Amino acid sequence: MMNFPKIKTLHETENFQLLDCGGLVGIKPLFTNVVVMPFTSDDQGLPLAVGVLKEPNPFREDGHHISLVTGTTDDEDGDLLSTAQRELYEETGFNVPDISKWYYLGSATSSKFVDHEQPCFAVDVTGIQKEDPLTDGSSMEQIAEFKFIPANDVIREKDIFIPGLFLKLFKYVLGMDVQATSPDFDFGSTQGDNTQS
Repeated sequence: MMNFPKIKTLHETENFQLLDCGGLVGIKPLFTNVVVMPFTSDDQGLPLAVGVLKEPNPFREDGHHISLVTGTTDDEDGDLLSTAQRELYEETGFNVPDISKWYYLGSATSSKFVDHEQPCFAVDVTGIQKEDPLTDGSSMEQIAEFKFIPANDVIREKDIFIPGLFLKLFKYVLGMDVQATSPDFDFGSTQGDNTQS
């Protein structure tokens, strides 16, 4: 095991620590948040489309960011699944209490400079009607646009959580290796246009 220099705290807020380790600067979030990938499926359970948010983001060159549903735990949440269910409802209007539609995909990290593992979930929202979402989120969350993208377009997204969790869905939920799929297999490009928007 490598011996690293002692880590020093450069700055700290209520939610983050900015750390220095021998000239390398990193971030340590002081909260727990979840990532949720809603999807629609065909009658065999294969995903047709993935739900994403287009949110305002001042740190992106074009002023917005395409991402999955994310959110932090609240004191009233009984567990991480409760957080995921609440955040899905607040940000998309999908209320999915049926735990058989939820899948835990493990934890993921977004950057080697951020010390933060995020528990990730997928949820099948096929046939579920959207309700008016709760409006107690941030102002940016309230003006975010939710839409479905066809499964064939998932690989084009820049946020690595979108294609990354999509692949995990195939491997760990559907039990399919992507390399073993037929080259003729259509991930729903034609049917994906018929999903909710």
